[in-house]
Amino acid sequence: MDKLRINSFGRAAPHDQAVAGGLYAAEQIEVEHQVTQSSKQQMQELVDGTWDVVHTNADNVFWWAHDRGADIVIVLATPGRPNQDLVVRPEINTYEDLRGKVLAVDAAESGFATPLRLLLAEHGLATEDTDYRFVEVGATQQRADALIAKTAFGAMIGTGQYPDLKEQGCKVLDTINRLFTNYAGTAAVRRSWARDHEGLLVRYLRAHLRGMKAAARADDAAPFFSWDGLDEMMDVRVRAGLIPADVDVRPFANDTYFQEALASL
Repeated sequence: MDKLRINSFGRAAPHDQAVAGGLYAAEQIEVEHQVTQSSKQQMQELVDGTWDVVHTNADNVFWWAHDRGADIVIVLATPGRPNQDLVVRPEINTYEDLRGKVLAVDAAESGFATPLRLLLAEHGLATEDTDYRFVEVGATQQRADALIAKTAFGAMIGTGQYPDLKEQGCKVLDTINRLFTNYAGTAAVRRSWARDHEGLLVRYLRAHLRGMKAAARADDAAPFFSWDGLDEMMDVRVRAGLIPADVDVRPFANDTYFQEALASL
């Protein structure tokens, strides 16, 4: 039985299905899973070898690989929706009301803060630290807490999550869903680890894909590697002015392991 250490922002349905259905065990894998509260901590721990696989926003991988030189690569990219809304405090009714205000984010340089920058720029708030200010507080629960505590006036919150925010009078001002035609949920690994553990990685991806199928509705399409979703996330990063327009998404991902797992389902 091989041990695999994974990290994510929550317990996703495919993972729970793989555990409950014995899909990991069938692949001779014992999975250690931990939920993170910060993408920066998550990605640093991936680089340091604390985790073998992390499920994270593709934009986090782009920033850590391109801007920080981390030797990491996306090995899973499946179609989905970001389902993240810009939720604001009760006293905020327009984008203009956010001018000069603090916004709670996970990481200022990547993740859901990247499309948030586009939403703000579309409404005349184009300059960080002048038109608005980001404060890094961590994952969704921490961002929700910042809104309730009045230490932030807006934050990206999962669609329909945290009904206590609505009870506090907070409301949805906008959504990043409209920025994407394609979107991809992703997982990343260290390149060196993937080279040394190719068989284990393929077995994990196969169990994860089987978990996806078990959790999916009957009419859901078969899984595929969503290069289109990665392209759109990179385009959003380009439009936000965080990466040059000539950067190709292909070096940041490798679908070889995914395709091998898919072929053996």
